Amino acid sequence: MQLLHNGQAVLIGVEDIKPEDLPDNLKVIGCPMTGTEHLPWDYIKAKGIKVISLHGETEFLQEITSTAEHAMGLILALLRNYRPAFFFPYEERNAYTGHTLKGKTLGILGYGRIGKQVERIAEAFQMNVVSFDNAKTPNWTEEFLTDKPLVELVQNSDIVSLHIPLSGNEGFFGKWLFQLMKPTSYFVNTSRLGVVEPGALLWALENKAIAGAAVDFTEDPELREYEKTHDNLILTPHLGGNTFEDREKTLNFIKAKVDAYLKNNS
Repeated sequence: MQLLHNGQAVLIGVEDIKPEDLPDNLKVIGCPMTGTEHLPWDYIKAKGIKVISLHGETEFLQEITSTAEHAMGLILALLRNYRPAFFFPYEERNAYTGHTLKGKTLGILGYGRIGKQVERIAEAFQMNVVSFDNAKTPNWTEEFLTDKPLVELVQNSDIVSLHIPLSGNEGFFGKWLFQLMKPTSYFVNTSRLGVVEPGALLWALENKAIAGAAVDFTEDPELREYEKTHDNLILTPHLGGNTFEDREKTLNFIKAKVDAYLKNNS
């Protein structure tokens, strides 16, 4: 957390913030992210604090590509067995034989900015891309989705990659969807940890419902324990947007908006 304007403003990243962490004279919170679910919203609303985030900044966000790049990096790492191959002691090369991306089917759940960026990168690898846009779906119940395009996507994809917001999608990717996936397929989540039903991914890995997974979160203690003894799970600590270039761009963009807000509301 970075204090600005003598505590009238703060910049907050992915860290969880409690009300007691915030200055008493706080007027505005700048969050250089699209998701703000981690902020203490009851306190924010009670105090009338303004929140400025990247949500809705469509034109600016077209230049921010780091999360899509990270998703593709995780896909490469999974299919090419980079996790075991990167560390000593090294075995004979056949122990790390992986899979070619060309010709594989990538199923993208959430066809917004990041989903479309992932599609463009995947097409450069000559992958087949199918997508499902949750923005047009009124709800995520199993009954509603039966016989819908999502089911076909999950059943036929070699890799399923999530790019959906947490709000309204809590626990969306449940055990029943993992059961539809091919046992040779892979699961990637650079969206939010909470969009997957608690325990469902661990069940899918332990029961070999999928071949492997990569998740851009490390908060789940059961997944951390599984990763210690298995090479088919990759956990990364919120690295999606964590590049020097994109962090500088987003911080400067949000800081300028915070400065303008305080100037116009002083």
